[in-house]
Amino acid sequence: MASSYYSIPDALKILFGSDILSQIPSLRTKANSFLRNDLLTFKEDLIVHKKSKFIPETELDTLFNAMLLSAVFTDSKKVKAIFCEPLKRQQCAEVVKAIFTRQHSLAGIALSSSKATDFVTCLEGDFDLRANRLPNPFKTLPQATLGSNGSLLRVLLAQAAVLEPMDSILMKYLDGEWLEAQALISQLDTNVAGVAELKAEIDKKIHEAEEVDDLLDFMLKL
Repeated sequence: MASSYYSIPDALKILFGSDILSQIPSLRTKANSFLRNDLLTFKEDLIVHKKSKFIPETELDTLFNAMLLSAVFTDSKKVKAIFCEPLKRQQCAEVVKAIFTRQHSLAGIALSSSKATDFVTCLEGDFDLRANRLPNPFKTLPQATLGSNGSLLRVLLAQAAVLEPMDSILMKYLDGEWLEAQALISQLDTNVAGVAELKAEIDKKIHEAEEVDDLLDFMLKL
């Protein structure tokens, strides 16, 4: 049986059930970025002297999951890496866990607590991101509210950094200021949800950076 094909606006409407969502430019731009980086397969048809791209029905699950993940991670390359690289997926899962397990709403976006927990569990496990849809933890897709202002994660951290030490640490982590993040997180109780996981990720980043420095030093001495 031949597969049905959908334009990006039609696919967004099917997946998220809203004409408004499908017409938001930033949503279409983000979805199209997954065509450009080859996360999604597609075909091109010539319609009125213009080539238009269409994704097969079999790619709807992938697009759905990519859009949910891009609510947190704006970089389309990072979202693709979550699909393709187990280590990147685990790293991102730890970041999501550190956020979702402490919040009932993020930057004004309401969360479904049970689905947020299931979302993290699926991301941490061997859930097939191309064959099944992640539980949607958002009452409203964040990109519809935030538009082009950036990822949910960055907007959340910018708003709450002065109130929540953990958010300040996450901001340092995202900006690659790992030593500062390490100094801050060392002051927190590792029994608090998400702290131990993020501390381990920060320590790993610092260790990897030190190994690179050692290698460069070695090569310069040759």
